[in-house]
Amino acid sequence: MIQTARRALEVIAAALVVGLILVTCVDVVGRYLFNAPLRGAYDLTQILLGALVFAALPLVTARGGHVEVDLFLSLMPARAARVLGVAAAVVTALVLVYFAFRLGFKVEDDVTTGRATQGIGFPLWTLGAVGLVSCVASAIVALARKPE
Repeated sequence: MIQTARRALEVIAAALVVGLILVTCVDVVGRYLFNAPLRGAYDLTQILLGALVFAALPLVTARGGHVEVDLFLSLMPARAARVLGVAAAVVTALVLVYFAFRLGFKVEDDVTTGRATQGIGFPLWTLGAVGLVSCVASAIVALARKPE
């Protein structure tokens, strides 16, 4: 099941990158060759990029791909390094849960006010909800991942 979820997120992330490329190409070609830019290209780019970040977050967490500074880790005993790895995982999970918590307020506010993008009217709460789910999933992955 985990492999299926990972593969699905990889496919979604790849599709989002392709979508970003297509939106940019269509907008540039339309703008410079036909004097007709893609309507809502700016909104679409923002939405796709935000969705890409949230789709990739659990993948990056699972691979241990977040930025780390480990200047002294190689000088420490293995047990101390493991303890620091567990502590880092807990801190990462707590930060991600906090992000999810704050996104929950943002989603509630966006639903209540009906906020949407200006160009195409895309409801912003949907992207916030995706981010909330992504942060919760990433926090779980951070805790479940074995420290190196």
